[in-house]
Amino acid sequence: MQEQEAVLARSAVISLPTIDAMLGNLPTAHRALPIGHRGAAFGMGRSAKIVRGRRLRFVYFAVLDDDRHDTYHQHLVTAEVLLGRVLTARSAGLRPMAPSLDYAAEARATVRPPRALFHAATLEYRRWYHQDGSARAEPLTQEALTTQLLADGLSIEDARHRAAHRSHALPAADQAWLIDRRKTHLDKRPLNQSEFQTLIEAIEGAYQGATGTSHAERANRQIALRVAAMLGSLLDEFVASPFKVAALGHAFSEIHLAHLRRTIESSRQAESATGALLAGPKAWFAAKAARMRAEHQIGLAMSPGAFPAMHLKAYPVVAVVGGKLRTFVGGFSRGRGRSRAEDSVSAAFAAIG
Repeated sequence: MQEQEAVLARSAVISLPTIDAMLGNLPTAHRALPIGHRGAAFGMGRSAKIVRGRRLRFVYFAVLDDDRHDTYHQHLVTAEVLLGRVLTARSAGLRPMAPSLDYAAEARATVRPPRALFHAATLEYRRWYHQDGSARAEPLTQEALTTQLLADGLSIEDARHRAAHRSHALPAADQAWLIDRRKTHLDKRPLNQSEFQTLIEAIEGAYQGATGTSHAERANRQIALRVAAMLGSLLDEFVASPFKVAALGHAFSEIHLAHLRRTIESSRQAESATGALLAGPKAWFAAKAARMRAEHQIGLAMSPGAFPAMHLKAYPVVAVVGGKLRTFVGGFSRGRGRSRAEDSVSAAFAAIG
């Protein structure tokens, strides 16, 4: 019965174009009030901060003297709170989740280590301090550190490799996200890796704990499936399904793959648009690089077991070098002395692009 519900839920989700539509007709026993309105309804008063956005709510059992229900309700509460943060962050224009960035990465981007901890010749010292010893307002990103190494006379391949592997420098987009996340109020703070995993476990608990045929259990299974699909549409880079439950994993992967394909189509349209061409070759190359990167993500999604090392150790980067688009894996481009496995991966990515 649960598998049949999963199939029905997937069919319904695929035809819905927006997140609001996905969450607008959930089978709850009560209306999902917007965030802020819900606080007023619970007596928080006019002084409560009103935050516009949809609030997802599960269905709770009326009987609270059962330990099983207590544990199950804990999953529901955790899922509601974290999903509320995801949706509020998205409505505020923030990247709602970053499954690859943990608290350690946040510390590396926001907490300046003592200057005496590093020798002045190290890249980590250079990342946080100027040559005169004064502290930088923010640490150098991988891109900025690469630029400095290029000025020192290194090749672009060596500069990229050293910035990525001999320092704790982060890509500019990730560092900016982590800094903004720390400054964001908790009620709309995006989820990092640990919080994302907690959300996944709560959704799985909401689905697996609903084994009966009551309205609450049937409704919560449907809500969990819809939420899993919604999460897939909020991630712009390929993420292997984090769900251990097959039905939830399938709902996530199906919508996630469709979202990546839409990204490719949007990039192709931007690439061929007259406005992009009139803006000059840089705009055209940027659009083409975005499309190629999305196609790389599709390649990973279509063959999740084909590149096990790639998921853990390397990340493809498309850049324009000498007027040509080149793919860098682990800081090295195709053609340099590397292992056969790396050459095979680069060849596969080139075929996809």
